[in-house]
Amino acid sequence: MEERRRGLLSMPVRCEAIRAAYPLNPRALSRAPNVTEWILGGKPNSPWTYFRMGSWLNARLSRDDLFHAPYRILPRGLNAKSAITIHDVMQIVCPELVFPNPVIRAVVQPFWSTTIRSAIRRADRIVAVSQHSADDTLRVDPSCGSRLRVTLNGKSPSFRPMAKADAEQLSASIVPLGRRFFVVIGGGYPNKNHVTAVSAFAKAFPGSEDICLLVIQRRRTLPKELRQVLRRLRFDSRIQVRRDVRNDELVALYNRAEALVFPSLYEGFGLPVLEAMACGCPVICSNVTSLPEVAGKAALFVEPKNDEAIAEAMRRIVEDDNLRQSLAQKGVQRAALFDWRKTVVETVLVYREIASWLPNIKLAL
Repeated sequence: MEERRRGLLSMPVRCEAIRAAYPLNPRALSRAPNVTEWILGGKPNSPWTYFRMGSWLNARLSRDDLFHAPYRILPRGLNAKSAITIHDVMQIVCPELVFPNPVIRAVVQPFWSTTIRSAIRRADRIVAVSQHSADDTLRVDPSCGSRLRVTLNGKSPSFRPMAKADAEQLSASIVPLGRRFFVVIGGGYPNKNHVTAVSAFAKAFPGSEDICLLVIQRRRTLPKELRQVLRRLRFDSRIQVRRDVRNDELVALYNRAEALVFPSLYEGFGLPVLEAMACGCPVICSNVTSLPEVAGKAALFVEPKNDEAIAEAMRRIVEDDNLRQSLAQKGVQRAALFDWRKTVVETVLVYREIASWLPNIKLAL
């Protein structure tokens, strides 16, 4: 997502970038001469953002200025013209996939529901990252249609096919050379459906010692349900769980993997699918929400709750070289259609609908 923000910050006009201080990402998003960063004290996407940031901004922005909230929450009481990005509205339409603990859900979900609905109601323009997210936004607030636009996400150019030797050198410490493997990746929330992916792998290859599964669960404690299924299967030597990998390692892993297995129950976009395709990695993914929109005809689609169907798709990838090569080629071609520069141009066109003082920009695509 940083590519989207970095491109927008480089427009040929004076542009103030508001960045909330956050220890996981202290570096500047842009070094462009037309950008100034204001460092705030609150945590991003917190009650502080909603309740207090508006007055802070009103002291610094005029009513003709434009403020873009890139993640659902629009500060209350903001006077400037505003745009928000909607990646998804899971907290409203399927909160159990975000907050699996019913006690936590009862406490936290009302805040998210209130702030997201408020942002959709008040924003001058709403930018959805997929048609699916736009449709779900309309479900939440049918009155927002005239202010709703779709600008698809792009991909980083670092996700690309690479030489076999380079991919092996970068990733050999994670998956030993000579082993065939599938990749499962995501934040570990219930919507990612990793338990079903692991169960499908066990059904697909119960006695194949040369095929393994790499599960990359980012930024979250391993869910109890996944720990239980891993203990039950006893595939210790063939199922590896990693907390995270470097970006260059992930690119190398995609280049080596048999396929990405992505049986998500809900996605607003599905960046891992796009990034894997860009690397020439075959994709097995769900046939629901935004994933058909992103993958087009370049993936094997499965019912996300059907582990037998997912297992069959995994077996097809291993047994059919022609299928694997065809999906790899189609994936690279499909991924080439998604470009952050195009996203920037389309987003600035949305800005100009409410801030006519912005100049036209042209970027080479």
